[in-house]
Amino acid sequence: MMASDVPVEFVVCPVCGADRSRPYRLRMYRIDCTTFDLVRCECGFVYINPRPQPAALAALYADPDYYTSGYNLGVETENYFTRRAELIDHYEQALAGYERESGRAAGDFLELGSAGGFFLEAARRRGWRAKGVELSSSAAEYAVREFGHDVFQGWLEDAPFAAMSFDMALADNVLEHTVDPAATLHQLFSLLRPGGVLVVIVPTYVNSPWFRALQRVRRRLPRRLIGSHLLKLLKFDQDDAGAPYHILEFDRATLSRLVRRAGFDIIAVEGSLPRPAHLFKVARPSLQTRCLRWAFVILDHLMRAGVLPPARVRLLARRPIARNVDGAGPRADAQLQVRAL
Repeated sequence: MMASDVPVEFVVCPVCGADRSRPYRLRMYRIDCTTFDLVRCECGFVYINPRPQPAALAALYADPDYYTSGYNLGVETENYFTRRAELIDHYEQALAGYERESGRAAGDFLELGSAGGFFLEAARRRGWRAKGVELSSSAAEYAVREFGHDVFQGWLEDAPFAAMSFDMALADNVLEHTVDPAATLHQLFSLLRPGGVLVVIVPTYVNSPWFRALQRVRRRLPRRLIGSHLLKLLKFDQDDAGAPYHILEFDRATLSRLVRRAGFDIIAVEGSLPRPAHLFKVARPSLQTRCLRWAFVILDHLMRAGVLPPARVRLLARRPIARNVDGAGPRADAQLQVRAL
């Protein structure tokens, strides 16, 4: 894609609707010769502005390299599809945890951004009737071909699902790719039955004190000690700018604000720190690697305990059984039923 072929659009803050942002990180991403800047709104939200138009964004996911580098943004070193068995096992354990936390048994399950269908397969193995939505045609086709899953290829708003069709919905590292996160959350709300559960996972490192502090001192950090792979993962240099897969950068406050505004009750919020594969999947780690492992483990525990700002947030929410007609304020379903009588 040539620079002249990248159509862009200027946008206001997707969280508060204001147009009062300041530069946050210039030339954060690149498509060929076209660079994209991150800005930060006065409400605290960080996003790309101007950003590629939706058609240009959709085209990014057709790149075969996406499922090696773009999909995990450097946390994993292997191609997504080669980790099939590992990921299905991991997702079965994760879903078991969501079931315990939410008290939901197997029912109808929706995954937004279902990729190759690995989580859908884990859900099916646990007794759920699983469906997915995936923007990448190659990934959607893989899920249908390899597992026989029911996957809609395209945007969520175009999916042919009836309202109140699902008991649980998952958006794992998806919301940061959307052009209108508020509309996406409202759509997920409408697709869940009353009492249905939503699980949202988003990266928060770029919109965190960690990123801002490291940007200020990056020229003075011991690069040899940190290592080139970790430096790239931490997004130190503009020279390493990749494609703008993440057009939004959440923190805990902005994510919670959008979820509540969509009508959900928040059950739990947990922070964490992803563990890079190049550190944790090495058979014979060096002393440097072992030290970095311990640093990640300790930071992860402190983030999960809420002591330190997280690099990733997992939010568990529920659609109330009774809610107001406009989705905000005190719930009035019971009052409406009384009036109807």
